[in-house]
Amino acid sequence: MARKLYSPTRTISNRGEHPRFIGQFPCAKAEASHLVFDSLSALYCGIYLEWLPNVVSMAFEPHEFTFEAEAGLPELRCHPDYEAILDTGEIEFYEAKYSRDGLRDVEREKLALTAAHFERRGIPYKVIYREDLEADGLIDTIILLRHYGLMQYPEGAVEAAAQRLAQGQEAPLEGWRTRAAAAGVPTGLLYHLLYHQRLPLVYRRLLPVELQPCRV
Repeated sequence: MARKLYSPTRTISNRGEHPRFIGQFPCAKAEASHLVFDSLSALYCGIYLEWLPNVVSMAFEPHEFTFEAEAGLPELRCHPDYEAILDTGEIEFYEAKYSRDGLRDVEREKLALTAAHFERRGIPYKVIYREDLEADGLIDTIILLRHYGLMQYPEGAVEAAAQRLAQGQEAPLEGWRTRAAAAGVPTGLLYHLLYHQRLPLVYRRLLPVELQPCRV
């Protein structure tokens, strides 16, 4: 039986010729504390947007837009994957795709048309490619750190740990773990600081040992 979920603009189903990855994920910046997704690319895009410090709130497919034909552009109906509200009050829209080379011609044309309509209205519209998020282990590292980044720590403990590690130059994950151990900073608290980009982290593909749960 096909499972169904709902965004504000449509019904999301995994029915189809190929298996489709749909579901929900907890999101600290969503109004209902969770968001649905309709693909693995959309899930990774949502986790990435939640991680960005300038994004204060976000929603999945909250609006369907109808653009009339104008200035040489044909009419268009679309519902971008994500709406993000920034700390400046600005609104941006995002589309999640797997790769540039994997786009069909009709998808590429619609993305270009959508971007043109949004540009005419001065609204930022961006395509986030999963292949870019996966490069150098970026999204895998964010997912690894995310659990600790969303945990609540006493403010005094966070600031004390940040101060102990403040002099460290940028380094990959194993380098920061070595420094944290020498400074007496628990790994979970280190991951909290790294998730919130309080320390300069060099992103690269994770080592197998880094995929094991850490002790807080």
